[in-house]
Amino acid sequence: MYKNLIFAFLIGSVNLFAQPQINFPNGTVLDWGIVRPKDHPLNGKVVIKNTGNDTLKIVNVQPTCGCTYAPLAKNLLTPGESTDLAITLSISNFEGPISKHIRIYSNDPKHSLMDVELKANIEREIFVAPSNMVSFTDLRVGQTGKQLLNITNKTQKEVKVFVSSVAPAELQVKIKDGTIIKPGDVYPLELSITPQQDGILKGRVLLQTDNVDYPEIPIFIFGDIQKSPLFIGN
Repeated sequence: MYKNLIFAFLIGSVNLFAQPQINFPNGTVLDWGIVRPKDHPLNGKVVIKNTGNDTLKIVNVQPTCGCTYAPLAKNLLTPGESTDLAITLSISNFEGPISKHIRIYSNDPKHSLMDVELKANIEREIFVAPSNMVSFTDLRVGQTGKQLLNITNKTQKEVKVFVSSVAPAELQVKIKDGTIIKPGDVYPLELSITPQQDGILKGRVLLQTDNVDYPEIPIFIFGDIQKSPLFIGN
């Protein structure tokens, strides 16, 4: 009986100290460096390993951006076992440095939430400055708001620009279809809108070019439209 008690104590001690441990042998940052639109989409992988002495259960893998797809090959890892997190990052709508994240939840008692960072610098030779994310501020119903941008051509060839789509309908894009931008030149682009109702402004302008490496230039529109003082109280 005494031997049985010792055996039970030893087994209990082992179970007490048995726990999974999540580990990333290659680190938690996946950096593609400088890329170009033709590299879309970006693909890579992150290795996840269980360096503990109990089964590791990956409960959830949650990208924080809809531009990221990250299926997990296996969610249960025995001690010493590894699996791959295959990652696909869409960069078609971005330019410049970006940082996206994936949250990984597991039963590791010390690291139940881990963060994987995805980094890239999307370099375009035909681009909109200062940014393709345009925020209209101080918008009011019935009043026109304007934003001035520049389209820069850093390629070695002339490029023709066309307006493919505009939303919402009130948004005006001041550029003539077939406008030619010479190598090294900058073309001014004016966006204007006269909102007809208050609320959140969200839209997109899609420009197309005849350059095979940079066929599209997306411009995303944001804003907060306030009621006009002329109609307050009516």
